[in-house]
Amino acid sequence: MDFGRFSTAGTVFDPRNNSLNALRLALAVTVVVSHTWPLGGYGPDPRLGDRTLGSIAVAGFFAISGYLITMSRMSGRSTASFYRARVLRIYPGFLAAMVMVAAFFGPLYSTTTDSGPYDLSSAVAYVVRNSLLYIRQWGIDGTLETAPYPVTWNGSAWTLFFEFVCYVAIGVAVSMVPERALPAAVGVGGLVACVISGLAVHTGMSIQPDLVFLCSVSSFFAAGSLLFLYRDRCRLHPVGAFISALVCVASAAVGLFGVLAPVPLAYLVMYLGAALPLRRLGRTHDLSYGIYIYAFPVQQMVTTLGRGMPLLAHFAISLAVTTVFAVGSWFLVERPSLRLGSPGRARWRTPAPAEAR
Repeated sequence: MDFGRFSTAGTVFDPRNNSLNALRLALAVTVVVSHTWPLGGYGPDPRLGDRTLGSIAVAGFFAISGYLITMSRMSGRSTASFYRARVLRIYPGFLAAMVMVAAFFGPLYSTTTDSGPYDLSSAVAYVVRNSLLYIRQWGIDGTLETAPYPVTWNGSAWTLFFEFVCYVAIGVAVSMVPERALPAAVGVGGLVACVISGLAVHTGMSIQPDLVFLCSVSSFFAAGSLLFLYRDRCRLHPVGAFISALVCVASAAVGLFGVLAPVPLAYLVMYLGAALPLRRLGRTHDLSYGIYIYAFPVQQMVTTLGRGMPLLAHFAISLAVTTVFAVGSWFLVERPSLRLGSPGRARWRTPAPAEAR
C-alpha cells in the first residue's frame, strides 16, 4: 500500500519531515496561557465565542492525533504492537505526574499555605483511584483549600482517558471494518459524535457529561483520521487553510464550533504541519506532553507562592518551571517508555516524537 502525501504545487505533507511536533508544543503552551486566568485568580479563561482558548487547543491536539494514530494503526504493525505503543506513550508519563502531585506538589502546598494538614491516605487514594487514566478523585485532602481554583490538581490530565478511548476506537475499527469501508465508518462515527455533542449543548438534552465531552473531542479525532484516509485525494493549499481558519473562528463566534469546525480545524493543523518551517523543533526531544500534564499543578503552586503577581509574570514563571518538569518527564519517563514500545519496524514508521499522541 502506498503511503501517499498531501500535496499541492507548493505544499507537501511529509510524514517523516513536518512541523507537527512544533505545532503540538504551541498547542500545549496555549493551554498554559488559557489556564493562567482561572488558576492565577485573574478571571475565567479567554474565550472565542462558545470555546475557551484551551479547549480550542485541545481540539487541535485531537485532530493531530486522529491523523497520526490512524497512520500508526495502518502501518503494518501488529495489533498488540500498536496498543503497546499507545499505552507506553501515554500511561507512564500520566502515572508519574499523578505520583508527583501526591508526593511533591501536595505536601509542598500544605507546608507553604494555611491549608489543612496534608492527608497521606487521600494522596495514596489520589494515585490509586486515578491510575487507570479515568479521573475519579480530583483533589487531595488538606490541599488547594485556599487556591483560587480549588477544584483539582490537574485539570488537563483528565482528557487523556478520552484520548485513549479514541485510540481504542480506531484500533478496533481498522481491525473489524474492511479497508474500503473504513472512511465511511469513521465519517459516520464523527458525524454521530457531532450530533450528540451538538444536541447536548444546544437543546439542553440530558446526556451524561463524560459522553458529551467524548463526542466533542472524538469528532475532531475522526476529522484528523479522515484526512489520513483520504490523503491521496485531499490537497493542502494556503487558500484552503485560510478558509478553514475563517470557518473555525466564525463557528466558535456563533456557538457552533463543535459542530462545524472538526474538519476545517483538522485541515488547518495539517496544513500548518506541512507549511511551517519548524521541522527541527521537538523532532528529537518532544516536550509537549510533559508541558501538558505538568503545567496545571505547577500553575497551582506558582499562584500559591507568588499570589498577587502580574498575569504575564505568572505565565512566564509557570512556563519556565513546567519546562523543567517536562524535560525530566521526557528523559526519565517518556523516552525510555517509547523505546520499549517500538521494538519492530513498521513500513510507514515516523520518528517517535511525531507519534507522541
